[in-house]
Amino acid sequence: MSAGVADAGGTRTWRLTSYKDFEEGEATGVLLSSLGEATSGFTATRVDVNESVVYATAVAPDGTVYVGTGDQGTVYTWRGGKLKKLAKLDAVLVSSLAAGPAGTVFAGTMPGGRVFAIDKDGKVREVAKLDAEHVWSLIFDEAKQTLYAATGPTGKLFGIDVSRLDRPAVGRRDKLLAETGEKHLLSLVRGDEGALYAGSADQAILYKIVPNPNGSGNATISALHDFEGDELRAIARRGNTLYVAVNEFQRSGAAAPSSSGGPLAPRGTKIVTPPTTSTTTTPAATSTRDRKGRGAIYRVDPDGRVEQLHALGDGYFTALSTDGDGNVWAAAGSNGRVYLIRPDRTVITAFDLPERQVLTLAFDPNVKGGPSGLLGTGDAGALYRVSADPPKDAHYVSKVFDAQFPARWGSLRWGGRGPLALETRSGNTSHPDKTWSAWSSPQKPEKQAEGGAGRVLSPAARYFQLRATFGGAKSILRDVTVYYQPQNQRQRVTEIVVGDENAARRVSAVARSSKPRSPVVKVRWRADNPDDDDLIYRLYYREESETNWKPIGGNEPLTRTDFEWNTESIPDGNYVIKVISSDERSNPREEALEASLTSTPFLVDNRKPELADVKVAYPMASGAAHDSFSPISELAYSIDGGDWQPIAPKDGIFDDPHEEFSVKLPSGLAAGAHSLAVRAVDAADNVGAVQLTFRVK
Repeated sequence: MSAGVADAGGTRTWRLTSYKDFEEGEATGVLLSSLGEATSGFTATRVDVNESVVYATAVAPDGTVYVGTGDQGTVYTWRGGKLKKLAKLDAVLVSSLAAGPAGTVFAGTMPGGRVFAIDKDGKVREVAKLDAEHVWSLIFDEAKQTLYAATGPTGKLFGIDVSRLDRPAVGRRDKLLAETGEKHLLSLVRGDEGALYAGSADQAILYKIVPNPNGSGNATISALHDFEGDELRAIARRGNTLYVAVNEFQRSGAAAPSSSGGPLAPRGTKIVTPPTTSTTTTPAATSTRDRKGRGAIYRVDPDGRVEQLHALGDGYFTALSTDGDGNVWAAAGSNGRVYLIRPDRTVITAFDLPERQVLTLAFDPNVKGGPSGLLGTGDAGALYRVSADPPKDAHYVSKVFDAQFPARWGSLRWGGRGPLALETRSGNTSHPDKTWSAWSSPQKPEKQAEGGAGRVLSPAARYFQLRATFGGAKSILRDVTVYYQPQNQRQRVTEIVVGDENAARRVSAVARSSKPRSPVVKVRWRADNPDDDDLIYRLYYREESETNWKPIGGNEPLTRTDFEWNTESIPDGNYVIKVISSDERSNPREEALEASLTSTPFLVDNRKPELADVKVAYPMASGAAHDSFSPISELAYSIDGGDWQPIAPKDGIFDDPHEEFSVKLPSGLAAGAHSLAVRAVDAADNVGAVQLTFRVK
């Protein structure tokens, strides 16, 4: 959201024009495009799940979606628009799923590193107890009848022989295929010719792992790219191109999300990633901490080229998917949003859910024309059934705008096309509550070629909010401008400085420059201007004992906060200056405000002290210095143009405009004529001098 000053004095504008502006609000069934457009979007229908978190999903060839949850370790099926409980496992969290043969689904769990097979009737068999605590991802290879398991906390890849599920677990072969040296393998997808691609933590490395074709020996492992980040959380594949989600998290000692080397424990579950040790067997205490970080989506081409497609400055990614149109779908784990990244790199906020964590995407990768499938959330366990159909109640609500001060609202203008209904409300609390006004449509709305205009009916208040309702699939909102007049705030003159506040200490008379003193007085002031109005200033002065003020600088007001005042024509005396500020250039005359401040007294003294009755009766010289206003501050003499020598007053202290002196001149002067110069300085640094000739016998 952007706020700026319009041409009229005091009138300001608030605008929604960019993707960033729109992103600060909340969209329901509305797509927010990086092109700066809001359009009617897709439908997301909530399906309640009586679980703390929906963490994992898998889609079977027949369209069945398997759903893994926590913190009861339950697996559900989704068929024909109905959710059904399939089995409850001996685990806290179902962390990974893979569809198997003949209606079987494989489930990886945590803690304990156990893998189960569940048939279509809900019968559960344990197929492996791996040397791991976390089973983060499962991939089933039907041709090899092998289930691949990416695990933590020691970054191992296992191959599990599932050719005979009726065989006891103790008799099956669970083979360690690769050790990466990383703490976790978090993500896993299949590539061509039996290759696997895996993403790791804590170094966010993308690996290519090729199992031995005959099943013997370790797999061949190579690192394709080392990303800047802490984890490579998700991988999606379309053709030979990979899309990866990389996250980097803030570290804060023992509580840092990556301190244990693993990914986020979803909100609401009773587990967090255990410490990196193979002896950990029990889950840690409940953790609902928010995870602070930033994430990015990258495209990795077959030739190794890596390009960033989208990034979150505050947030992280949890899941990826692709569709038949070549789009990439990315779920976020901190703001409840799902992003659509088109092949032309246009980024769209496609879903904005009330739950903050979207943890899994179960989309059909072959469907074109929009999403089809399920979203799973944490922070509150739920499923959302999504479709490309336009929602019936597509609307967008802006972030609450703060005008800083109570404001009157003027015209509302918007650009776009199609059926659009705009409404506004206002209030004096930062969060809308029952004291806010009701939503109201603009008065006398007018349709324009690309948008419309009307007058805001919401009452004057400090805070303001906008709602746009989209009436059809072709509705587009491109920009919004609201005019408002904030209540004028009184400025304040806070300080006046007369003279040079950084001037050096007074120079002694014996070293004083002959440069004449300037009668120009520098005046500077500071003002507090809370609403940034265009201020002008007027200066006045008076002698301290007088009552009438006189203008300084003529009738023209000043716009700067400093002025050089020539006091040459001002009688000597103690004066004060008054600075009056006004915001009349930014506000109507009847609403303009003034403020003033008066300085402390300061001295104006431009006349030189006079020297009288100066005479020499060698070796003594005497005389008197007199000033019309200021005390004499210094006396000095010089013989024959030599260095200046200080003279003390007769009474021993410089404290009076009249000071008498008597000084003994240096002895031993040569006989003949000599010159004597005497100089007097007053408290205002004015210098007076006299010179005479005397003879030494």
